Amino acid sequence: MKNKIQSLTKYSALALGALAAVSAQASTDYGPAIYRPMSGCSKWYTSGNGHHFVVCHDMEGYYASTIGYLNRCDVSVSIHYMVNGKNDASSDYPAGEIDQQVREANYAFHARCWNTWSWGTEHEGFASNPAWYTTAMYNATGGLQSHLAGLTGHPKDRNHIIGHNEHNNATWRAWVNANYSMDPNCNTHSDPGAFWNWSGLMNIINPPQNSVIIDNNGSGASVPATWATASSSTDKYGADYRYHSTAPTSERASWTGSPSGSHTAYAWYPEGSNRSTTAPYSVVHAGTSTTVNVNQQTGGGTWVSLGSYSFNAGEAIYLSYWTGTGFIVVADAVKWQ
Repeated sequence: MKNKIQSLTKYSALALGALAAVSAQASTDYGPAIYRPMSGCSKWYTSGNGHHFVVCHDMEGYYASTIGYLNRCDVSVSIHYMVNGKNDASSDYPAGEIDQQVREANYAFHARCWNTWSWGTEHEGFASNPAWYTTAMYNATGGLQSHLAGLTGHPKDRNHIIGHNEHNNATWRAWVNANYSMDPNCNTHSDPGAFWNWSGLMNIINPPQNSVIIDNNGSGASVPATWATASSSTDKYGADYRYHSTAPTSERASWTGSPSGSHTAYAWYPEGSNRSTTAPYSVVHAGTSTTVNVNQQTGGGTWVSLGSYSFNAGEAIYLSYWTGTGFIVVADAVKWQ
């Protein structure tokens, strides 16, 4: 499958023509995904041994091309999900976009004899080049893999969340042989490769204890409708983010859900030269509030500290766009840890 996908250029007429024929709709399995089902064929099993594993692949190719390619009926492989790494051109899809091809109840044709034991996710990029393994991709797939692993009822660990190259891991092979009738040696692929950040991905899937993360569209977040939605920045958290031009108006975004006790508050945002250098975050802690001005032109794509405080349970972090004019303020994610 990898060699075939790699033979497609990102914007070939064949790939984009095939993609145009695929109808897109909201996924009913995983809310952030877009369901683009194949038409005219069924490349999956309807029964198997139960989904016990989630398998991470890389495409050895590009997101848009691969969607069109894998939806062709003359191609014998399929996948449950695909995740975009980069928004390379105006005609490309947003970084972190998730495509669904096969329903979660079924078993896609993605990993030989592991097919009837697993779900599979293809990620844009190449095992030899980490350029497409972006923050947006990891954040998007971290949520997806956590969702899938949660459905198995098994621990969210590296025995159950695996690479297509996990057959090279002798410890894992021994564990599978001791616990399953599945052959751990039936695959020969090397993806997602040495550049894949397993520790970072697993930290997204299993956040540190006593850590609470709320994305802009997650439970506990409230962003007024006047804040626009965007998804093009590759250093965003999750699928998208909200933004508003600076103005002398009090209309705040909020994230409510602090754990009780002593914690550090953090903000995540995609940086940019049009961002405010004084984005005013207000951190509520033990009934009082501290405002921290953050320069959103730098430091994006990671957790930026808003300070350490003693919190009551269920307190909030607010973000206003009432600051120096001529810029935008971005509301993405916050964390208490």
